[in-house]
Amino acid sequence: MVTSVPVPGSTKREPLRREILRRQRPRVVGSALCLVGHQSCEALVPVAIGLAIDAAVVSGSVPLLTLSLAGIALLFTVLTMCYRWFARLAQGAVIDESHALRAELARKVLTPGASRRKHGELLVIASSDADQSADSIIWVSGLVGASAALAVSCGVLLSIDLRLGAILIATAVVVTLALNALSPLISRRVGDQQESLAGASALATDLMAGLRVLHGLGAQDNATARYRTVSHAAEVAGIRAGMAKSLQQGASVLAGTIVLAVSVGVAGLLALDGAITVGAFVAAVGAAQFIAEPLTAIGLYLQVGASAKASAGRMGAVLAESPAPAVEQPSEDSRIDLKPGEFVGIVAEPGDLDRVAAALRSPDGARMHVEPHRADLFAGSIAENLALGRADTDPSDPSDAVDAAGAREFIDAQPAGLDERLRDRGLTLSGGQRQRLALARALHTDPEVLVLVEPTTAVDSMTENLIADGIRELRHGEARPERTTVVVTSSPVLLARTDRVIILRADDDPIDGTHHELLASHDSYRTRILG
Repeated sequence: MVTSVPVPGSTKREPLRREILRRQRPRVVGSALCLVGHQSCEALVPVAIGLAIDAAVVSGSVPLLTLSLAGIALLFTVLTMCYRWFARLAQGAVIDESHALRAELARKVLTPGASRRKHGELLVIASSDADQSADSIIWVSGLVGASAALAVSCGVLLSIDLRLGAILIATAVVVTLALNALSPLISRRVGDQQESLAGASALATDLMAGLRVLHGLGAQDNATARYRTVSHAAEVAGIRAGMAKSLQQGASVLAGTIVLAVSVGVAGLLALDGAITVGAFVAAVGAAQFIAEPLTAIGLYLQVGASAKASAGRMGAVLAESPAPAVEQPSEDSRIDLKPGEFVGIVAEPGDLDRVAAALRSPDGARMHVEPHRADLFAGSIAENLALGRADTDPSDPSDAVDAAGAREFIDAQPAGLDERLRDRGLTLSGGQRQRLALARALHTDPEVLVLVEPTTAVDSMTENLIADGIRELRHGEARPERTTVVVTSSPVLLARTDRVIILRADDDPIDGTHHELLASHDSYRTRILG
């Protein structure tokens, strides 16, 4: 049974665990009732056996024995079906909720400016934290079922003998309170474990992304030592969390053993005194022995709840993060009007790049493509990466874009050329190679208006000259007279190829002129561009 789960998107939200239980309320209630039925039937098994002994075995009546066996078989049928439906409802709800949480987190992360956490940390939150948060459903259903089993067992013992029942109830209450007292400790340590694991994952992601740079700088040993320190911290946090869980689990088993020993001793004395029958003694011992199971289960479900609380807190913190404030729309006076066919350079502060994109006003109906400074490459062939972003479905030849981006030499050096397979994010390439491929992809999209942000920061000066000439020729040669190109950069090589340069200033009107005019008339421009 698959139930669709609504995924809210508001940043003002209730605590995540409560939200999970509210969204899955029908299946939480259904699974809890099924587990109550299962555990109650389990607790009644020793009672049924005791009644069979008193009514059938002692009397020697075959019809009564047959009826007793049929009753026990019916009891086992009911408890089996109850558990099957508990597992189906609870696990189905957990799976659906885990998926819903991951989908919501993905939507949150993909919203521009929504989360600035590292990729490795988000990976841990989207995987183990999402799964453990959804386990809140098991936590509620399990505690309800285990509590029902304890109640039925204690009721059975009270019906056999008040003193025996009172001793068992008092012991169960003390044990439950003691186990619950360990839950905050487990929750804290699991939270520390997940946080340290996320830190290690984030660092590993960063190191893998910069692996070629580390090799070039000879900093592998330093990076290894740094990761070893973070990994050891994650190991210590995991051991501490495991010790807390083991302490609670051991206490649960010990408590069940103590309850069983006390019950057997007291019931044995009562049977020797003739206060209870043999069947009642068997029922009392069986019920006391069964009590060890729900007591252990309570400890286990409290662990699940503590882990779910810690993970839900971490995931809820990401989902509740407010998105970055919207870029303030520029006034009409600060708009940058672009003319068809011109090559424009813009000099701006790095933090103003969003404002730059918002200020650009393309010619009527023109399609604008903004290529960010940090562009991603994907697993697949070089040709497949270059084809991404094109408005048409025709796989046109990217050779002109490759030449203009200065990427021809290293592509031809690949064994398979354009069919060479890349790893995700282009990790096998250098920073300059990745940047040139991303630039070639942007040029290959061939939009009416193309905005490039610092497209040559990772290449040498000779390659930068080739790229500047290539962009000029490809975008503004005779073949494409109506293409408009904007480059946001402080590179004098690129700015020298533009038709005009616009200097954006935070508290003043923009300055407009050619590169050479601005060099001659503005000291601040000359200082910034030439150093």
